[in-house]
Amino acid sequence: MKHFITATALLFGSALAHAQSAHWTFTYTGFYDQEAAVFLPNMQIAGSFTGTDANADGVLDIGELNSLTIGSMDYVACASGSNTYYHCGADRFTFSPNQGLSFSVGEYGSDPEGWRGGGYLVESGKMRYEYAFDPRTSTEHHLLWTGDTTLSMLSASPVSPVPEAPGWAMLAAGLGAVGLWRRRPAKLAAFSRQ
Repeated sequence: MKHFITATALLFGSALAHAQSAHWTFTYTGFYDQEAAVFLPNMQIAGSFTGTDANADGVLDIGELNSLTIGSMDYVACASGSNTYYHCGADRFTFSPNQGLSFSVGEYGSDPEGWRGGGYLVESGKMRYEYAFDPRTSTEHHLLWTGDTTLSMLSASPVSPVPEAPGWAMLAAGLGAVGLWRRRPAKLAAFSRQ
């Protein structure tokens, strides 16, 4: 009976020995439009992120992200397309339910000569900045966070977790222990009959 309890505990532990991937959505509402010199109470910046707190420290950082989407751009996925003249990606990210959300993302670039270009950058708590330039014109637009900017966040159902390597190893050990336990009584019964 003792071996059965141990094997069951190993199996149960293996099922829990993986990190949960969680999905969050967020919306910042209310920004000061610097160029128009007016506060826009209904202006929103919305996005979502998915990640796994792999080191179980209670903080999701940039290395633990699977996706970070603002508008229609996934700043984790687009990073692979960055080159000398084009940058896309998340430069900074941290999130914990206790400490809040902080990030800096951007997509910007120019032609090799530097004549035409533009970009979009968002730094939470500070500003959203868009710009474009060519030989004849240039434009800029700043939306600034203020004390009246609000953040709402919603945690979606956790994404189905995938066991990590230690989880698979514990599962294999648990199954092996159950197999040995099941085999041993059969051998003892056969031996006692002789």
